Amino acid sequence: MRLLVYNIAYGTGCPGGEAKRLLTVHRYLRTSAFHFSQIVGLVYDLQPDVIGLVEADSGSWRTSGLSHPEKLAQLLSEEVLTVPKPDSKYGPTSFLSRMPYLKSQTNALLARSDSEERKHYFPCGTKKLILERESDGITVFLVHLGLSRRVRMRQLDYLRELLPKGRPIVLAGDFNTFRGENAELAEFMRDTGLVNANTAHQATYPAWKPLKQLDYILVSPQIEVEHFEVIPVLYSDHLPLVADLKIAQ
Repeated sequence: MRLLVYNIAYGTGCPGGEAKRLLTVHRYLRTSAFHFSQIVGLVYDLQPDVIGLVEADSGSWRTSGLSHPEKLAQLLSEEVLTVPKPDSKYGPTSFLSRMPYLKSQTNALLARSDSEERKHYFPCGTKKLILERESDGITVFLVHLGLSRRVRMRQLDYLRELLPKGRPIVLAGDFNTFRGENAELAEFMRDTGLVNANTAHQATYPAWKPLKQLDYILVSPQIEVEHFEVIPVLYSDHLPLVADLKIAQ
């Protein structure tokens, strides 16, 4: 199974620096289709079996109504698909899920297989959506953890209970580990048995000068990582991760 995990910053491209980020803040209101077309080309080249999209747009005015998950789902299937509009990443009870733009901000877990997607929600934090999907015998969970370390720790506690034991699983997404893996994830990984597919601890953010590893693919002991790569492309403010995984014999 080839897994691609990518925080695509709502298709707003790569600002190339903090000053440029501030000077181009208007791109979060209206953005060029060119940025997302680059991501489409990357997906076409990589041919993943599963895509974990963080910070996707499900069809707001920012993207002229284009749904990122729907477009990429079409690339994974030979059939013409009608993809249900994804839920807001803020959860069904949040007032943010009814606000312009914000209601279209989502995450998506797409697969070539026709497996059912399951949704869970963190009990704390602003970004609550957890997605679960099975492909090739591996269950993938996609998350976007909070900006506050206190919230992240509570979310990790929730994941300890949610993740199934003794099965081949992947936990992936943007973990926002600003203090680093050792400071924030070591205890969680020890308790769950998950290991980082990024054994070289390559940084993933910011894309133009990577300094921090915020994006992860964590795998259970039942999974063998045949290949892992952080891809150096400037299509977002994060770098994409790709891993070839199989169930260990």
